Amino acid sequence: MEDLPNYFDVIVVGTGMPECIIAAAAARVGKKVLHLDRNGYYGGDWASFSYDKFLEWMNEIQSSEQPCQTPIDLVATLASFVREEETLYTCPLRSRTITNLSFKSFVKDSPDPPPAAEGESSVDTQPDQASGGEAKEEEETVPASNSESAGESTEQVGESSDTDSVGQNANSNDTSPEPVQDVPQLQHEWTTSEFMENRRKFNIDLAPKIMFSRGSLVELLISSNIARYAEFQCITRVLTCINGVVQQVPCSRADVFSTKNVTVVEKRMLMKFLNFCLKFEEQTEEFQGYEDKPFIEFLRSKKLTSNVEHYVIHAIAMVGETCSTLKGLQATQKFLQSLGRYGKTPFICTCYGSAELPQCFCRLCAVYEGMYYLKRKVDGVIFNKDNKCCAIISRGQRIGCEWLVMESSYAPGELIPPSLPQRISRAILITDASLHSSENKENTLLRLPPQPGVENPITVLELGSKNYVCPEDLYLVYMICRSTNATAEDDLKSAVELLFSSGNADASDDKQNQKPNVLWSVYFNQRDTSTISLNENLPPGVFLTSSPDLDLDYEHAVKEARDIFEAMCPGEEFLPRAPDPEDILIEMHNNPGDEGEGGKIENDVNGLEEDTNAHHNEQNVVNDEVASEQHVQETPENADENEQ
Repeated sequence: MEDLPNYFDVIVVGTGMPECIIAAAAARVGKKVLHLDRNGYYGGDWASFSYDKFLEWMNEIQSSEQPCQTPIDLVATLASFVREEETLYTCPLRSRTITNLSFKSFVKDSPDPPPAAEGESSVDTQPDQASGGEAKEEEETVPASNSESAGESTEQVGESSDTDSVGQNANSNDTSPEPVQDVPQLQHEWTTSEFMENRRKFNIDLAPKIMFSRGSLVELLISSNIARYAEFQCITRVLTCINGVVQQVPCSRADVFSTKNVTVVEKRMLMKFLNFCLKFEEQTEEFQGYEDKPFIEFLRSKKLTSNVEHYVIHAIAMVGETCSTLKGLQATQKFLQSLGRYGKTPFICTCYGSAELPQCFCRLCAVYEGMYYLKRKVDGVIFNKDNKCCAIISRGQRIGCEWLVMESSYAPGELIPPSLPQRISRAILITDASLHSSENKENTLLRLPPQPGVENPITVLELGSKNYVCPEDLYLVYMICRSTNATAEDDLKSAVELLFSSGNADASDDKQNQKPNVLWSVYFNQRDTSTISLNENLPPGVFLTSSPDLDLDYEHAVKEARDIFEAMCPGEEFLPRAPDPEDILIEMHNNPGDEGEGGKIENDVNGLEEDTNAHHNEQNVVNDEVASEQHVQETPENADENEQ
């Protein structure tokens, strides 16, 4: 195969979120960029997979449990590229960022025979549990009958919201399922063969994330004009769990005063406190002396009820009870400031999986002549006599560079800090119904507080078919928490049992109390290098980026990418706005490693753009009874309801 050029201004290794942002930013200001990945797919530990590709990924992880060091004979070959007074550090062939992976399937290979005719003896159709260790390559789902919800919750909070979409027409998503009549309906029995038939309808994330509507990534997507490369949906509701009961969190002012989960006194108490949080910096006397004390102590000093305290800590600020007051107020303010921009909640997410975002930045980099090469690893990194990184070795070729950026799992061991990174526990579930039944198909966020059997707070993200991540009538559920036990399953199993049942539903169950069924589950631990200082003592010319972190959003990845770019290109603008595609003249150039994903601009330009006329189109939905009170969010509530 034809060799690559022998020199690039910037070489980026790994295609996770920080690396892709850095590559795009460097190419945008005229740097000659080479972007490599040893994998055959984009994203690394941030990747999204179709169902069959996810099974392949699991098999690869289970077959490479031990790190693979560079063979001695290869080290000798690499040494021939090293000049006098230079130093060579070899890179691992692969690393062990994913551990303790376990997989269970609760569906059959094929459906049971049809029910017996009238008058014949009925056959027990409850499915047997399938064996849990094998990843069958026949799993994907066919759209089933319209029986989405597994039962109604104890109470439905507020009015059901329309599907909010950003950069995409969401009218087709607003269709409500037929109401369930008194006559019981048999629930569809899913099979592994159906999973495989619809494998391309799945987009399963290794590191799912969402975005605050006014967070740094959304602002960057808008200002750089990169948002046009992706499609977005709103997270349409936030849930919480109180005394084992899942309830909807009232996010908008109207929801606060329509919910029956809090008393009238608590409603006004909550509104008053949230108004304070919006501008807490202007009222420092209110929290003076509590800045470094636990947030819960400050809340109790305000004489809030335990119910209101729960909403503030676990559903709005989403912090632990040991969080300081200052950080708790900042988290609450961040939540409130993002309300009303695109929907009823502060959050949006990408369609087709979270890995769409790294690829958006790859597309921009390719437009500005960045060169992409998948399935090409870096064998070694060379440092000159001044201990500055000057080149890499890849496939028998020495390639010089001014700057080298590597995801930490790709880097030589000599560059990794001795500090041990923390671990994240993750679960991925395929379920047959939503956590909280609703007339509309919802994108749901739930923050599960610590409780018996649940040691750490657990973030639960539930996405459905309107997000193009799974077939109709199924849901993808992600769980994430800080690791404290030996395995991810140990950390998350109690939470799964609290919220779900295993296997298809029993038709004889009381539908009111029936939980959604877990049809398929995967647990694994992921190394979190965002918890250590990767770049403190590195030689000049090289930077390391971190793996996905525990946070909901991309704040850490964006900040890390910006800091590295500013160190490489001081004085240059970070991702200035790119011209529209029709205004760009692209010179064709050889991109030998591209496989059709990162080196082209998609025709879809449905992006995320601010509507400057939104204030003229939106409707104030505040109830008359509280119209005299100050608005919690000064931005008017969601305009999408009127525009659909």
